[in-house]
Amino acid sequence: MSNLELPRGGTMCLSKAGLAIASSDKAKLYMNAPNGAGVDFAINGTLYHKTTANELAVTAAVIQPALYTCLYLVMLSTSGTVTTLKGTQVLTAGLSAEDEVLKLPQATADTCPIGYFKVVTAGTATYTAATTDLNASDVTTTYVDLMTIPPSPVTS
Repeated sequence: MSNLELPRGGTMCLSKAGLAIASSDKAKLYMNAPNGAGVDFAINGTLYHKTTANELAVTAAVIQPALYTCLYLVMLSTSGTVTTLKGTQVLTAGLSAEDEVLKLPQATADTCPIGYFKVVTAGTATYTAATTDLNASDVTTTYVDLMTIPPSPVTS
């Protein structure tokens, strides 16, 4: 095979992001890459690097009602700017009964998905991105690092 036949492009995260809750402002994210150097990622075949960062704002500022579960995609741009995008929320009871699945939203143009966080609201708690603490009462948050968007929906 000649070099002209090699695949072109490619967008993926090449190292674990280490997504977590920020250390002081609990409504924000922390990207604490376990390698100690930050995150390497590719967008359209070009490599980029983002150093570990704390206090990253969650940009998907839409209210998630009580008793719902939702995935929020975390992305990096070529300049290293972190953005988040809210997926479709589903009733937690429907997810538990396996009547519903969670789907990650489509990444925006010229960004690389590096992970997501799942927010589950219980009781009367609601979640508003950038406002509600990610560890607030009756708000459960789980963080997952990604290489690319998984082909299957999340079922739990």
